[in-house]
Amino acid sequence: MKAFSNTTGFITGGASGIGLAMARELGRRGMQVMLADIEARVLDSSVETLRSEGIEAHGTVLDVGDPDAYARVAEETLTTLGKVNFLFNNAGVGTLSPAGQTPIRDWQWVVNVNLLGVAYGVEYFLPSMQALDEPCHVMNTASLAGHVANAGFGPYNATKFAVVGYSESLRQELAQSNIGVSVLCPAWIKTRIAESGRNHPDARRAADAQSGMNPIAELIEAEGLPVDTLIQRAIDAMAEGTFYVFTHPDFRPMVEERLERVRADYNKLP
Repeated sequence: MKAFSNTTGFITGGASGIGLAMARELGRRGMQVMLADIEARVLDSSVETLRSEGIEAHGTVLDVGDPDAYARVAEETLTTLGKVNFLFNNAGVGTLSPAGQTPIRDWQWVVNVNLLGVAYGVEYFLPSMQALDEPCHVMNTASLAGHVANAGFGPYNATKFAVVGYSESLRQELAQSNIGVSVLCPAWIKTRIAESGRNHPDARRAADAQSGMNPIAELIEAEGLPVDTLIQRAIDAMAEGTFYVFTHPDFRPMVEERLERVRADYNKLP
C-alpha cells in the first residue's frame, strides 16, 4: 500500500503506544481507522483525541485472545467501515519469569494475545480483504525477540518467533494477491509493553506480572526509540514492499551471531 485516502484500517492494541501512533499517522493520510483495545476508558479517550485532530476514528473494546469476541467485532467492523484494507495485528503482552517458575496462566495469556490474537485477526478479516479489488496490507507486530531469544522471556520469545514464522507463511500464500504482508520486529520502543501485566486476566497475578517487568521498563526508558520513528519506518516498509521491519541498527550483530550459530551447527551434518 502506498496511498491511504479512502482506505480503512483495523488496529489492535490501538488505544496507546504503537497502535495509537499508527492510527494517528494513517488517519492524517486519509485512512478511516477502527481502534480495538481491551482498555475501554483509554480507548474512548484515544478515539476522542483522534477525532479532535480531524481523523475519522472509531473504537471497539476487544480482548484479542477471545475468538468469539473477535469474530463479533470483525463482523461489526466490516458493517461499520464497509471494508478493511489495512490489518495491524499489534496487541501484545509480556512477562519476565524463568522456565520452571512461570505460571501456566501466564503462558496461556501470552500465547492467546501475542499469537492467537494475530491468527484470529487474519482468519476473520482476510476473506473480505481478498474479495476487494483494492490494495490491502497485513502487518503483524513481532519483535526483535522473534529473531534473537533472551533468557527469562520464554513465553514472549516463543510467541514472537511464531509470529515471524506465521508471517513468512502468509507472505508466501499471498504473494500473488492484492494483499501485502510485513512483520514488525522492533527492539526497545517507548511504549507501555513493560506495564502489560495491568491487563492480566488473573487479577491476582496482575501486580506481580507488572512489577516483574520493572527492569525492562527502565531499559525502555533509557534506550527506547520514540514510537513515531518506528511508525515512519513501518509505513515506508508498506510502500517499499519490505517484509522484515527492523528498527535498531545496533542490534544487527545479535541477529548475525544467531545465524552464525545456526550455520555452524548445520555444518556439523556429515
